[in-house]
Parts: sequence; structure tokens; C-alpha cells
Amino acid sequence: MTLKALFGRRWVRALGLAGAAAAGYVFGITSDRLTAQQPGNLPASIADKRVVAYIYGNIPVTREDLGEFLIARGGHEKLELLVNKKIIEVEAQKRNATVTWNEVESGLNEDLRGMGISLQDFQKHVLPRYSKSLYEWTEDVIKPRILLGKMCRDRIKVTDEELQRAFENRYGERRQAKVICWNKDDLKIAQKQWDEARQGDVEFDRIARTQADSSIASSAGLIAPIGKFPDVKDDVCTKVLYSLKQGEISQLFQTPAGIMCMKCVVIIPPDEKMKLEGDVRKAFEKEVFDKLLTAEIPKFFNECKVIAKPDLLLKGPPNPQDIRERVNTIMQTGGTTQPMPTPMTPMTPPMLPPTAPKQ
Repeated sequence: MTLKALFGRRWVRALGLAGAAAAGYVFGITSDRLTAQQPGNLPASIADKRVVAYIYGNIPVTREDLGEFLIARGGHEKLELLVNKKIIEVEAQKRNATVTWNEVESGLNEDLRGMGISLQDFQKHVLPRYSKSLYEWTEDVIKPRILLGKMCRDRIKVTDEELQRAFENRYGERRQAKVICWNKDDLKIAQKQWDEARQGDVEFDRIARTQADSSIASSAGLIAPIGKFPDVKDDVCTKVLYSLKQGEISQLFQTPAGIMCMKCVVIIPPDEKMKLEGDVRKAFEKEVFDKLLTAEIPKFFNECKVIAKPDLLLKGPPNPQDIRERVNTIMQTGGTTQPMPTPMTPMTPPMLPPTAPKQ
């Protein structure tokens, strides 16, 4: 168990990837399909494509009908995702960036390796947490991540200092600790139990096994070894741990997870056999590059959104007042009124440039 897991990051890789999905990246609807949905006089060949069903043999149900139906039932929540997808498409077109299915497949396999799970477990345990199907994961997460990654690559430069820090974290001096964490509101309990934990190893382990996080409690608070150079700037846990001698217990201190104390269990000496050269250096260059790229992607996308200035005109489904007025009208007229126009129909926004042809 690592400190990242302690702070609720057991699916670190999955959540990192889903950060892209949460930002609202959606693919799969091309610009020509969107154009076909715009109102107005359309050629017969295009108008035919707008029909998705017929009833009574010749009464059409159109894409617009389906769209309004879905919007009223929650589809409006997808608008921001669609807008963000269009922003990515436009920026990718400017840079001639495309995605192949081989790249998508490799991206999915990389996700599975990063989480250490099978595709079956991924579909069973991870996707439901984001209310996504496997198709939606590839369209909402993998494709935009690949496109944004391609557009960000030139912004990343790996320095010798960053390589050395990553190498030291893996093969330099590291420290392993046991931790006890309390809720931030349980200061008095923490003070009492911390005083008990300082009495000896047995007492510390007993208290550690009663903490709320069961995954850490099961190991009596033992976490994975920590290097000197944390990913988080000014990480208080690393500072505290490296101020301790082996066997020493820290004072109580505040963290984002709550109140904590640490016990330095083992000081692991550097691995003198490992050198930052050859294949080892290449491996660390890729590792550091990928980490920097992951951090750069949301920054780049936010810059794109500032330039795009998205203006969402569709705010939501019919409000309760609209529904009440409609019901009252039906009751007063005996149900003979004409169908109510859908109240949430938005103004037609300007079309963005068409999508670059798929390779």
C-alpha cells in the first residue's frame, strides 16, 4: 500500500485516465453528421438520412425527434462533453493529428497493464464507476488522450535533474513507514491513541489495525517504501518521514486525508549496482516523459477552451413550471390542445470547421 492509496487513490492509473473523461472529451460524432442535423432546407438524399424510423408506413421519426426526446431525458448533460470533443477535433485538425484503431487498442492495453487487471475485471469493476461502456471508454477517454498527447508532445522536455530524481526514488535511499490516520475532526481521539501508540511496537500495531482505512489497517499501517523526491510539491508526509530515525514515531500532523502520525520502520540503502545509463536511462526517460505528458494534457486542454470560448445555450430539460403549466392546460381543455413545442430547443450555434478526414 502506498501513500497515494492512503489518500483514496487505489485506482491511481484509472482515475488519472478518467481525469480526461471528467474534463468532457467525447468522440464518435463526426462534423458531417452534425451538419446533417441542422434545420433548414436539405437535399433529399441528406433529408432521408435524418429519418431514423417510420410509423404507419410513411410517418417519419427523424434524428431531430430523437435528439429532442433524449435531451429532455438527460441528454442535455452531454452537451458540454460534445462541445469539448469539438474543441479537441478542431485543435487536432489544425495540427494534422489523427488517431488510428491500432493506437486505440494499444491505449486500452496500456490502461489494463497500468491497473494490473484483466479486460473482464476492467469491464466489471472500473467502467461501472464511471457509468461507461467499453465503447464509451475508448471514445471518451482513450481517443482524446491520444490526440491531446500528440498535440502536447513538443511542450515536454525531460531534464537531467528530473531523470536523476526519478532514478533516486527507485534506486536511491528509501524509507518504509507505518502510518496511522484519523479523521480531521477526531483530534482528541488521535491525541489519546497516538500517546498509546508511542508505548511500543505492539501498542502501535494495535492502534494501526483499528484505523478506518481497512486496506492499511490490515497491514498494521505498513506502506510501500518512499523515495526522497515526491510527485507532490511540498509533500508533508515525505518531509516528516525523512526527518525520523529508524524506529522513531512522528508527532501528529495534518494531511489532506486527515490527522496522521508516521513510524519509520526501515531505512533502505541505495542500490549501488544500478547506474543511470544505457537501457536504464532510456526506460527512465520514457517514464518521466509520460508522467510529465499526463500532467500537461489538462493544462493544454484548458488553454484550448479559453481560446474556443464555448457558450452553452442549452441549459437543461423542461423545468417543473413548464410541466405544471402543460398539465393544467390539458386538464382545462380536456386534452384537445396541440402538442407543446419542446421548450428547451436551443438556438443553433455556429458550425465549427469540419473534421479532418480519418486516416
